[in-house]
Amino acid sequence: MPDPVTIITTIGLGLKLIDQFRDLAIRFMGKKLEPPSETADQTTNKIEFRHAGKVFKEVKVSQMKMDQWDDVRYKALERRIKSNWDLFHELFSQLPELSVDEKSRIKLRMDRIKSELCEDFRQMVCIYERALGTRLPDHYQLFEVCGAA
Repeated sequence: MPDPVTIITTIGLGLKLIDQFRDLAIRFMGKKLEPPSETADQTTNKIEFRHAGKVFKEVKVSQMKMDQWDDVRYKALERRIKSNWDLFHELFSQLPELSVDEKSRIKLRMDRIKSELCEDFRQMVCIYERALGTRLPDHYQLFEVCGAA
């Protein structure tokens, strides 16, 4: 079991990756990218929840529910996400260079990968929420990218 500071850092990095996926998926879907009104950011020893840039809540390392951290499940999700994220990102970067037929085929493949990433990220967010003992802002549920769970 990792120590609490390692877990809070892991959560912070995971939240940044979810934000990156959200941004790229919104662009892939051809939608207008709007910044979320609420975010969660990791500092040295806590996660700060912000609304319109102002901190309204924080969870310190000492407040975390370490017994709720599922390290085995988390590492499995992390591996799958890394593999699918790298592929999704690579395919997205190739789209402008492809013919119409190839673009259509690649977009279908990207939709399947996006669906898998949505499921894995949502499971990851559940692990974060259990360990933090609180819900994360809605955009981490990826509703605008993945639809309702």
